[in-house]
Amino acid sequence: MRKHIYTGAMGNIWASLISGIIFVFYGTSIGITRFQWGVMTGLSSWLLATQLVSAHLTERTGRRKVIWFWFAITDRSLRLVGILIAYVLWHAGWPHPGVILITAICVANFVGTMASPPWLSWLADIIPAEQHGTFLGRRSAWIAVSVIAVVSAAAWVVDWTPDGHKVYVAFAVLVFATVVGILDLIIHGTIPEPEMAMPVRNHFWLQMLLPLRDQAFRPWLVFNVAWTFGMSLGGSLVTIYFLDDLGIRNNFLGGTLAFTCLSLVGSLLTGRWSGRMVDRVGIRPVLWVGHLFWASLPVFWFLATPGAALIWIGVPSLIGGIASTAALNAANKLITRVPPAESRATYIAVSTSLASIAAGLGALAAGCLLKGLGDWSIAFAGRSFGAFHLLFALSFALRLASALFLTPRLAQPTSTAAASI
Repeated sequence: MRKHIYTGAMGNIWASLISGIIFVFYGTSIGITRFQWGVMTGLSSWLLATQLVSAHLTERTGRRKVIWFWFAITDRSLRLVGILIAYVLWHAGWPHPGVILITAICVANFVGTMASPPWLSWLADIIPAEQHGTFLGRRSAWIAVSVIAVVSAAAWVVDWTPDGHKVYVAFAVLVFATVVGILDLIIHGTIPEPEMAMPVRNHFWLQMLLPLRDQAFRPWLVFNVAWTFGMSLGGSLVTIYFLDDLGIRNNFLGGTLAFTCLSLVGSLLTGRWSGRMVDRVGIRPVLWVGHLFWASLPVFWFLATPGAALIWIGVPSLIGGIASTAALNAANKLITRVPPAESRATYIAVSTSLASIAAGLGALAAGCLLKGLGDWSIAFAGRSFGAFHLLFALSFALRLASALFLTPRLAQPTSTAAASI
């Protein structure tokens, strides 16, 4: 369990650097447009449906660690290859290096997403059910401390680099992140794997239909799809808005502290407490409250101005860090404890796949709307509101509706100890 904590910190450092503000700056600098960001995010999300394949493979072989490791390390290696090739082409003046990067990221996501079902199934067998939320809360706190330290240092370095050299430093940061990510996998692979409960062998599609037919699990699928679409619509391209419209590309350290670090501070301050609440109070109340506060983030983005950008980014990040940590902790327990143990990987894969389709549609819709509206704007109360503001308003409405009307229908796990309910 200790290894789960410090390798989790390493993995989250990799994820925060390889997909955060510095990566978006790097991609934009080598030519990726707003529409292309939307296409890449949408395609990458749809590729998460490949989890169905790895779940089926996991439940046929029972070799969760091997399946997880090879998919995960291939993912991280492919990302590095894409970053390297795009850098070389950009530096040589070749056209469209961003397309190469988009292609590499999509292929990496295609492979990497298949690592999730075997990993979560493996994790759930190691952690006692009655300690699930508490452990993940403690883990999220340590992750927050580690990620804050590293991403702040990286942002400070990029910030103090002369403008003409920032892209080179961003490239170096992404290479460093990949080294950390691969070390994480090597160390994590030494964690023991308990013997897996093997399900009855069914045809692939019959196995995949089990979660859809499960009346206790189906409300979660409905909620997850609705929530994820609303979140993706307003949040998938918000980093571009921060960089270009709010001027964060001129203050990487401030943007990282406001957008990433304050979110992690919220997780650090409440992770252990909210984790215990999941175990003691139950999943449904924590999911409801967590998502209700999480839904409010687009309101702050809607009101943000360049002159007070860090405040309007920082406050919702802190709220989001607190709310999302609690909500995701509860969601993790729901998707690993409601399903029967032998079919856990399938349930997780179906849940993620349906949500990924919704996320892809949200990101693609956001990219198309930004491209279609272009420089459209409307003046109101002395301010100008454009396409991004419309996205934020729609996202808030969809998130709020999902939290208010769909979370009360979610199930509590009944197959675990009473202490967890």
